[in-house]
Amino acid sequence: MTPRENGRRKSALAMQIMGWGILIGPLVVLAYPPGFLWGEAPELPSLGPAHQESDLQGLHPYLFMLFALYAAWAILMIRGSRDPKANSALFDWGILANLLHALLMIPMAFLYANEHAHIWTDIPLLIAICVVCWVYHPNRSVSA
Repeated sequence: MTPRENGRRKSALAMQIMGWGILIGPLVVLAYPPGFLWGEAPELPSLGPAHQESDLQGLHPYLFMLFALYAAWAILMIRGSRDPKANSALFDWGILANLLHALLMIPMAFLYANEHAHIWTDIPLLIAICVVCWVYHPNRSVSA
């Protein structure tokens, strides 16, 4: 197998793993009530106060918005894994969107007491997604 074919396979595999992981990941939230039932879960003393109660009995609209955005990206990653080079913009979007999201959440996590948990949860995950997208980007892992 040539280095180009090997790089393309690695990019395709990364797209499939990230796509399925991001698509299935929100289902894990259903099994983790403190994440899903914002404002109704017991307060975790070392992470700051709970989120404000939602008018929808804990089904915070913010979570559904994130699920929709990440589900769309995940589906496109899975479809794009057939030809990673032609779909490299999905990696670019993954790096840029997740990096900006993490950078915006950092000051929020320090400014708002009920956002401290993001320092240990969401922010590292977003940065990890950026790193994976960078490492397995088709323009870097596929030799010309």
